[in-house]
Amino acid sequence: MLDLPDRPTHEVQHELEAWRRYALLGTPAPGSAQRPAVGRETGEHAAMEVGEAEAPASGGIRQRNWTGITQAFASHRRDERRYVDTALSDLRDALWTCVERSHHALLAEQQSSPVADEQVARVRSALDRLETGAVKSEIQQAMQHLEQVTRQRQHTQREAFGQLAARVEQLGSQLEEARRDSETDALTGLGNRLLFERQLTRLAALHALSGQPLSVVVIDLDFLKTLNDAHGHHVGDAALVTLANAMPRVFIGEGDVTCRLGGDEFGILLPGTTLALAQRLAERFRSQLAVLSWPFREQAGPLSASAGAAEWQAPELLADCLRRADAAMYAVKLARAPPAQPAV
Repeated sequence: MLDLPDRPTHEVQHELEAWRRYALLGTPAPGSAQRPAVGRETGEHAAMEVGEAEAPASGGIRQRNWTGITQAFASHRRDERRYVDTALSDLRDALWTCVERSHHALLAEQQSSPVADEQVARVRSALDRLETGAVKSEIQQAMQHLEQVTRQRQHTQREAFGQLAARVEQLGSQLEEARRDSETDALTGLGNRLLFERQLTRLAALHALSGQPLSVVVIDLDFLKTLNDAHGHHVGDAALVTLANAMPRVFIGEGDVTCRLGGDEFGILLPGTTLALAQRLAERFRSQLAVLSWPFREQAGPLSASAGAAEWQAPELLADCLRRADAAMYAVKLARAPPAQPAV
């Protein structure tokens, strides 16, 4: 006995029980007029209610309304069948909506597989047949497979993201290495002109705000062409490396930047350094280089260098400051150059 949407179970039971008693005992049929009975002791009239009246109906069993009895039970069975069909149809639609949306979600993420399609087709078939046992089994299998596909997709995504992260990290390292290479002089390991110009721009902007001095020193190795011509380029390269290795012994400031600008010319950025101090440092470096031991000192002699310094004066162009340092260096070089031999 089912609770129907428009009739509760107890009401239906009461009606069908009345029809059963009518068929078996001949009590009044549901909906028929009730005949009053006289009380044996009091003589008062009492109403006969369905399910309580025991007086047989007029006529024998053949005269009872068997058509009405059959129709009552058949009508209830039809109502129950319609209710079951409707409930199962609603259940089928709800379950199918759930499965179909899950399937569409997988398709949207391009993670569906032929196996998942087959499972969904089996669920559709079971739902259409209204096989409730099969529906439960197929739904469980389909959901298990969809969960498995989801877990596999998540695992695949995690692996893909992990590989992507590793690749990005590797590319980042390669780019950082490439950046360092692009700013590093291959022979001496110092910064190159690109780094020098970048750092000069940054330091100038910083010191323009702070008001602290910023000086530039330009150093040129003397007689590099003579070393190359007389002893070979490997000797000239050794002289350049020796000069580069000697710089940290003099230019020891935390923010000092040492670079090879090209050929035999080097540049040093000295933040927080006045022109007078930069000139003293340049002369100290030149003096130490002259007495420094290097691999080819015996055959090529001591190394010498010329140095000039300039202090940046805002809003002076950085290129102008660099030209002043370069001019100061050439002035020192010309002053130390041997006099020209008179023509014979």
